[in-house]
Amino acid sequence: MSAPPSSVSQWRTRTAAQALRAFSASRALVLAALLLTQALTLAAALWTERQAQERGRRAQTQANLTQLTRVTAEGVRAHLHTAEQTVRLSSANLRSELLPADNPARLLVGFGALLDNVPQLSSVMVGHPDGRFVFAQRHGPANKGRFTRVIEVRPARQMIDRTYSARGSLLNTSRADDGYDPRTRPWYSLAQARAGQVVWTPPYEFATSHQPGITVAEATVTPSGPLVVAADVQTQQLASLLSALPLGSQSRAFLADASGHAIATSRPWPQTTGDAPLLAEVADEPLRALLDPQGRLQLYPRAQWLRVAGQTYVAVVQPVQMQSGEPWLVGVYGPATDFTGSGGRRGMWPLVLLASLLSGLLAWPLVRRATHPIAELQRQATTDALTGLPNRASFLAQLDEQLRTPGPGALGVAIFDLDGFKGVNDTFGHPVGDEVLHAVGARMLAAAQIGDTLGRLGGDEFALLVQAATPEEIRLRVEGVLDAVGRRPIAAAGLTHALTSTAGLAFLPPGVLTTPGVMLARADTALIRGKRREKGRVWVDGEVTMPTLFR
Repeated sequence: MSAPPSSVSQWRTRTAAQALRAFSASRALVLAALLLTQALTLAAALWTERQAQERGRRAQTQANLTQLTRVTAEGVRAHLHTAEQTVRLSSANLRSELLPADNPARLLVGFGALLDNVPQLSSVMVGHPDGRFVFAQRHGPANKGRFTRVIEVRPARQMIDRTYSARGSLLNTSRADDGYDPRTRPWYSLAQARAGQVVWTPPYEFATSHQPGITVAEATVTPSGPLVVAADVQTQQLASLLSALPLGSQSRAFLADASGHAIATSRPWPQTTGDAPLLAEVADEPLRALLDPQGRLQLYPRAQWLRVAGQTYVAVVQPVQMQSGEPWLVGVYGPATDFTGSGGRRGMWPLVLLASLLSGLLAWPLVRRATHPIAELQRQATTDALTGLPNRASFLAQLDEQLRTPGPGALGVAIFDLDGFKGVNDTFGHPVGDEVLHAVGARMLAAAQIGDTLGRLGGDEFALLVQAATPEEIRLRVEGVLDAVGRRPIAAAGLTHALTSTAGLAFLPPGVLTTPGVMLARADTALIRGKRREKGRVWVDGEVTMPTLFR
């Protein structure tokens, strides 16, 4: 059964509607900023005084660079957030035993699926306190192959490395033990020191690929014991993201962590002192001007103008909030002319006007293309990949919104648990189980009323949020969805499976302030107690109490 979240997340998931509104507003703001920039450029060209033209150029530079840095920061955050979500999802699957922590073969299959579907990841791994280790990494030409490592410690320590081709053929197996111990690696010790949090390491050299990178990790406790789940991101991937920005040859975009380590840059540093250098060690003259006397990078959310070697530079440095609570910094700097170009002369305003109009027309497709990955990542963060329904985080966000602004009438939350689903999984395997879950989700969605919110909490549990005139109407709607599940057998993999469902239903008491976690807990309690009495029906919170449970 599901349980309410044990702690409040450091970031608030949006519902699909909220995400769409925020994304549309962001896209409109980006376009508005570009159009405003063009308007300022045109106004500067129409003024006959040089001082007015200079003000226009500076305003244009600031708007362009601030927006470029903001989009860069959002792109980096989205790139890293995907890795964080992967670790969080893997931890949840291990805790719920959807991924068996003590079965390396099953873990490697799951890790391989993650690497196939999440291009931001370089590798995925699990380390145990006794030294056991399961690891999968991209390998070979174009990173299409795979390298795996499994370390067992019982009855004796044994290390097995395998290399696979892009087609999945086994190329090589090695049992040579190089002494690797996951417990000595930075990601393991940092996650253990901050158990319960998703943490990022400073840049360091990966043990297997010997490439510089960063690792996101979380220490968690599974039914078989504690462990640490982690995923690697090569700094080269972040460098490729930065190098794709439209920058001049003297401009630079860079990413640094809270300790001042240079994680990635759009072009090589003038000097390199290692895989994880400090900015103070590799900074060129313009970047050095952005550091304080102790060599720490300062925040410059608005354009900072610098005079370096007789040339005017402009810079913006903005934070990228990480899940661990320690902000990283994204900066963009370069000659001012790289972001504005030279000003127009008197009498050339028609050409400037034409260029502004053309730039505005060309900007919209570029804005759409630049912001599309952000929208896709937001969709992935709020949608259950198996059923297409809102995932647990998105459902909780919708429930929270309903609780904050309750409408007229009654509000109810139901949790559905499939009766007999474990037998399908155990008998026919997880692929068939996934087909059954997909079919059940579609059947429940078809039975739900317009305005109801159906989501998948995980495993074989679904949740339904209903707003109606009376509690009786809510119960009738929940029973309608419940009946739809068991009305006829579900076809999957050429076989039919007769399943039913049991639901726990909780209502929002009039005039009472509560939280999504409390509402889900009440519905879950009704479900648990009700299933002990009778399956295949809806149980309302309070209908089965502890004194009556064992009658």
